[in-house]
Amino acid sequence: MERSHRVVIVGAGFAGLTCARELAKNAAVHVTVIDRNAYQTFSPLLYQVATGGLPEDDIAYPVRAAIPGVDFHRGEVVRIDPLAKNLRLADATVINWDELVLATGSVGATFGVPGVAENALQMKSIQEA
Repeated sequence: MERSHRVVIVGAGFAGLTCARELAKNAAVHVTVIDRNAYQTFSPLLYQVATGGLPEDDIAYPVRAAIPGVDFHRGEVVRIDPLAKNLRLADATVINWDELVLATGSVGATFGVPGVAENALQMKSIQEA
């Protein structure tokens, strides 16, 4: 059976890869994941990397090999056209979709607590660890 329904997922974090894994089970769905990073990082263990308890390689794995049958494009989305149902990457690649999932991740919150923004380390990447 041809995978004719195109689902594009922007973001290869926990939500994006879980969505891709579930959608890939449907033989009619062609899944494409787009992320600016080639590796998915298991962020709950970043503190272990920061303190020397784990090597970086133990908490990061290549997205391209994460889910068989799912296409991966490394790039940054710079434009989404909902009427044309396509998006453009920074390198000018245009990707068409029938359904679009935005799973671009989260940002740390300080909840207005004085001094947190200036003094707390909010690690989201191996580089920050």
